Amino acid sequence: MESLLSFSGCFNTPLVIGLILAIGGWIFYSNKNHRQGIQLKLKDLRKRGITAPATIISAKNGTVNSGSGNRLMHMTLEVEVQPEGRSKFVATFKDWLPVGRHFVSWGDRPEEVGKKIWVTYNPEDVTEMLFEYHDKDRKYFLGYPAFAKLEKQNVVIRKTGEEAIATILEVEDLELVHSYHKEMKSVLRLKLEVTPKAGEPFQAEVQNTFMNAGLHKYTVGKKVTVKFNPQDKTQVALV
Repeated sequence: MESLLSFSGCFNTPLVIGLILAIGGWIFYSNKNHRQGIQLKLKDLRKRGITAPATIISAKNGTVNSGSGNRLMHMTLEVEVQPEGRSKFVATFKDWLPVGRHFVSWGDRPEEVGKKIWVTYNPEDVTEMLFEYHDKDRKYFLGYPAFAKLEKQNVVIRKTGEEAIATILEVEDLELVHSYHKEMKSVLRLKLEVTPKAGEPFQAEVQNTFMNAGLHKYTVGKKVTVKFNPQDKTQVALV
């Protein structure tokens, strides 16, 4: 009898493990397809929807997801939306919003009340709505794509350009850093006078990300090393 039970246990264990793996795989792919479906729906809404500022009237906590590296909470939001040239209205929707390190996953979320955000909604059905960003990050979301494109160009210049010494003439904070990272880094525009090894000095501008701890190295009058495209001296990158 014991031998029979032992044999039965050996037969059942792989079967149970296989069943668990099959269920886990089904859940994974179901969630993946669900997320892809949501992304397609949001992409479509952005094409045909209206983006407008809104004020949060109330918020409720939901599930939390840290998989993307940032903590996101699936909140239920009641908002007052003020589209340009249209009447304001109140609507309720659910979406993922960034949250800090300390939070609870139940009940109301009073710390969100009164915050200014931007949403995109379907003008034919205002309950179809998504969160875009907080108003404090608007400059980042609107301006960062152009900066990212410039950074790709800078990678090429650093590899192929001619090296030179430059003097900083002006410094401007472009405020193109997400609020999560503003304490750590900044994106600055530097106006430079570049002195090549051969030829006349010329002025140019660069944009670059800097760690805040080292900003004292990039003030007016400081010297920096750059590379530039000799065929187009507007293309300059910090080394």
